[in-house]
Parts: sequence; structure tokens; C-alpha cells
Amino acid sequence: MIKFIIMVNKQGQTRLGQYFFDIPMKERITLEGELVRKCLSRASNRCCFLDHQDFKIIYRRYASLYFIMGVDQSEDVALLDLEPSDVLRLHPHNRRDLR
Repeated sequence: MIKFIIMVNKQGQTRLGQYFFDIPMKERITLEGELVRKCLSRASNRCCFLDHQDFKIIYRRYASLYFIMGVDQSEDVALLDLEPSDVLRLHPHNRRDLR
């Protein structure tokens, strides 16, 4: 089950954060910071899956944005394909980072 979707730019600024479970704001900020550091610092030749705390993380870079999705550890990540167009439908009014 998808737990959250985060969209950040190359500078690490969160552009969209959609959570599908209750999480306190302090933990949310910490989680986003850790994930941004991990995903942005990974080499482009490495796979886009990683484990973090109780989540499997799938991320993909599209233009100047990183799309980060967290799912349950029990989820089969091979069946999930993160498409940027699907995430942009959640947040369609601010697309200037894609230019």
C-alpha cells in the first residue's frame, strides 16, 4: 500500500507532500529530509529502490524534480511503476520546475 508521495526539486525543496497515514509534522519533516538526502546523493547508475525505516522507497528523477514514493515493506515493488504524470495530476497548478 502506498504510504506517501513526495515531489522535490534538485535543491531539495519539497514541492508536494501527500501522506496517506497520520504522521506528526516533526516526524514528517525529518522523514522528508532524510529521504531527500538519500535520493539526491545516489549515483544515477544505481537502482531507484531503497529501504528506509519501515518503508520501501521508490524514486525517479523527471526533469528537475524527484518523485519519491514510500510503500509498505510487504509491497511488491516490481509491480509499482512511478510515473511523473500520475503524480502531477495530484498537484497540477505549479509546474514551472519542469521547464
